Amino acid sequence: MRKLLLLLAVVCFSVVQVFAQSALIVKQEGRKVYFDISDFKEKPKVNDTFNITFWGTELKNPKTGKVLGKTIEHRLSGVINVVEELFAVGTVNDLKDEKLEGVEATIEKAVVVTPPAQQEPAAQVVQDKVLPLWQSTPLENKATAVAAADIDGDGASELVLAYGDNNIKTYTLQDNKLVEGNGFQFAAFNRIITLDAADLNKNGTAEIFIGYFDSFRGRLSTAVYEFKDGKFTETATITGLVKGIAPYNKERVLYVQKLENIGGKLKYLTPAILTYNGKSYKEGERVNTYKFHNIFGFNFGNFKEGSSKENLIFTQQSGRLRLQFEKKGSYLNSPSGYDFATTPTRLDYANNMLRFYASLALYNAADDNPVVAGIVNEAKLGILSDTFGSYHRGKLVFLKWDGSSLEYRNEAPFGGYAVDLVQGSLGDYKDVIIVPFMTGADQTTVAIFQEK
Repeated sequence: MRKLLLLLAVVCFSVVQVFAQSALIVKQEGRKVYFDISDFKEKPKVNDTFNITFWGTELKNPKTGKVLGKTIEHRLSGVINVVEELFAVGTVNDLKDEKLEGVEATIEKAVVVTPPAQQEPAAQVVQDKVLPLWQSTPLENKATAVAAADIDGDGASELVLAYGDNNIKTYTLQDNKLVEGNGFQFAAFNRIITLDAADLNKNGTAEIFIGYFDSFRGRLSTAVYEFKDGKFTETATITGLVKGIAPYNKERVLYVQKLENIGGKLKYLTPAILTYNGKSYKEGERVNTYKFHNIFGFNFGNFKEGSSKENLIFTQQSGRLRLQFEKKGSYLNSPSGYDFATTPTRLDYANNMLRFYASLALYNAADDNPVVAGIVNEAKLGILSDTFGSYHRGKLVFLKWDGSSLEYRNEAPFGGYAVDLVQGSLGDYKDVIIVPFMTGADQTTVAIFQEK
């Protein structure tokens, strides 16, 4: 019976083969280490992992005297960030005071092999990986929100990141490097939930919209900042959270969403377009939909051939995307197996656990059919994993509309987890997907993707 169970396990489950190569650490700069890969037959890739093991005393079988190896005092792990011709650069997680120069490390690349007779359905088979067009070196903080727009009016988009300590920083991409620009400190007692930027008042510079939870007043609001006279100035406060979408080949549209606590029951108000009337920000037309009890994580696109109407696609609490058509009962769900609701941005609000879903990118493929991209985080651990568990890795999953269903197209894994994406431009990269992702070293790496 035991042999039969073993045989079933071999047949039913994928086999993970790990290709490991030893590399000497030739230089250390804090958590950053440099590896000699000059003799590697197969070069490592960005986001490959590595281990550094510190060995202890020798182990022997007391009866036979056979040497079994050595005890492990402790082990460090990390992620490869940069790969050059003869060396690679990585970041070590949880480094204390270890001196690593001259120490051997093992760089690993895991490959999943599924037995042909038991392959997953086509919608869940990884057919092709989308590699980043560009990726930054790690930034020394964890980003909680992201935006991209022309903040200073020079005609080029800046990347805007909100960090866990409520620092707001802007960056430009110059010579393939992020260069830090102007920034400011947001109120420390407010928790930043969302971030966006757009020139709604049409003065030539984009406003920054910071959606936050006011812990003193127990409400959700959005602060508006503008870059004036060489510094950022707060110009308005909006009730509710502001977040935008980028319909394919169209100007970014911002929405405001409010929540009401009625008799202890939380009510989600349908998002409304945010407008500016020359003096103040106002709510415009609301999203017309039958079922939309989420906080963002949506977009609009033309999924019906010959129709001028755009259809709503949004993230459900189940984690599947729903493509809603005009009639109430007319909708389609994305393939199972991909959880787009895996967001680390959660808030205990009025005795409810709010989850703020990541944005959905939407654009057209070569055959003019819509392609949807969303974040799927994985490896959530802990007893309270459904609410406060930690994510460790994530990926962009691309789905393509084939005229009748949303089908898996490909995916882009990254070496950490992500809170959000922004569809826009940065430097010479136009209409791309920008994803800041966090690693176990409490750092942020910015990656730029473009679906094939």
